[in-house]
Amino acid sequence: MVPKRVLLVGLGNYTLPQTRHSIGLLLLDYLASQLNLTWSKNESTHAYLTQPTTVYVDSSQSLNPSTKKEKKRKNKENKANIINSDTIAQDEDNVIQSVNLPSANDLPLLSDSSRSPSLLQLSSRLLNAQTISSTSTSISTLTLKLKNLEPKPGFVPLKLTLMKPLLFMNVSGKSVSKASRELGFSHSNIIIIHDDMQRELGKLSIKNGGSANGHNGIKSVIDHLKTDEFLRLRIGIGRPPSEIDDRSHDIVSNFVLSRIPPDEMEIYNNDVFPRCKDELFKTSINLG
Repeated sequence: MVPKRVLLVGLGNYTLPQTRHSIGLLLLDYLASQLNLTWSKNESTHAYLTQPTTVYVDSSQSLNPSTKKEKKRKNKENKANIINSDTIAQDEDNVIQSVNLPSANDLPLLSDSSRSPSLLQLSSRLLNAQTISSTSTSISTLTLKLKNLEPKPGFVPLKLTLMKPLLFMNVSGKSVSKASRELGFSHSNIIIIHDDMQRELGKLSIKNGGSANGHNGIKSVIDHLKTDEFLRLRIGIGRPPSEIDDRSHDIVSNFVLSRIPPDEMEIYNNDVFPRCKDELFKTSINLG
């Protein structure tokens, strides 16, 4: 199965990376850490980019659970059902130690049984590259782990590229437009991640198309892509305290451009960002 190519773009002001307005940048740093990716500066697109990486996502994530109880159960299962071609997370039945595999460009897709190398071949390549974390790992243990690497039926390969524009928020669309042309991404395969002050902290919303709703970064992307037909993941950052929230420009600017407090950042890292990752993977599965 040919992986679906997806460009994930986090909006923010790169010179103010720890602020609420740059929550899109912070999320991509979290994802890059989770997927063991590194950033490289791309002068042409005026952005930091990661190399494309292939992940395998359980297609059942695209289903919408009908009850809160079912949704909670699905979320728990889905956390164990993401396989990355570079770092292995968890299997349903057991935790797999991190194993650095060759990139997806070096190996056939694991889901393609007609082209996949045998377990013995993979064992040899992994051993020769010295990618096993412990030299005392036995061949039998390695074989067990390699069996767990085989994607189960229903897993969908996604080829993800992460992007952090280096331009200011209100002109960041220029970076997105150049990346779309030079990297060959259709606007329908781009997901823009940005802050949303109209939603309480941690509340997530996927929006497909429509106006910018006053967000200058989204307005810039619409202007440069010449379309509003692209997906956005909106991350709620809340509003200023009610006692000072007079909705004036100065109060709003100070709130979104201020550094995120440590206790709030802990909520993002431990709760909001993991949910964002699941939402992005689930949404990417359904792209054309």
